[in-house]
Amino acid sequence: MNLVKATLFLVVAGAAAFSQPAAAQQPALSAGEYAAEQCIGYNRVSADSFNLVNNCDWVVEIAVCAETAVASCGAPGGYSRYSVAVRGQLPQTYRSLQILNVFACKSPAVVQIGPGGLAGCDPTGLANLPLLLASSLKNAASIITASDYPVGVKAEGNTRFEMRVGPDGKPQSCFVTLSSGKDALDKATCQAFMKRARFTPAKDASGRATEGRYRGNVTWKEQ
Repeated sequence: MNLVKATLFLVVAGAAAFSQPAAAQQPALSAGEYAAEQCIGYNRVSADSFNLVNNCDWVVEIAVCAETAVASCGAPGGYSRYSVAVRGQLPQTYRSLQILNVFACKSPAVVQIGPGGLAGCDPTGLANLPLLLASSLKNAASIITASDYPVGVKAEGNTRFEMRVGPDGKPQSCFVTLSSGKDALDKATCQAFMKRARFTPAKDASGRATEGRYRGNVTWKEQ
């Protein structure tokens, strides 16, 4: 008898690089089209101070850092992050002589700060959530079964994915980050994990359960 087996391999947090979502789960815009720095304007508060404002017709996610004599914007930790409504203002007031580094993305994308303070937009909106370890997945062995292999598909492949996980440990969304090359296998991966995966949720600084993200990898094999 020719049996179909789906083999699950879990990727430890940080081991898989992020790439553009595959067509099966792809957002309407490409990563580059999420950039929204052109939305950010200035409202003068006084002769030497101003606020930043979102002048575009969509919500933007902003990361801003003010260079000072003692603080550099070369590291991600120097940035403050905000979600700003249409025509909304950031709460901080800045001085005219301050050097600001401002990055903005159209929601739901978020600003992802890299080495040296370089930034880009993450279309999945997951980049700023804490990354869950592979050990946080409670029921790895029961998520993917042979019955999940799509009927009529004769292919093998490796699907990488990333999920938003709620404070209750249940998946909220799934994005394919590296396609197996077969749309049906990619869809089957996210469908199985959305249906069956359960996690030990992330914790915030106060020890309370919070949203997190999880990266995984499923290798589909036909035997």
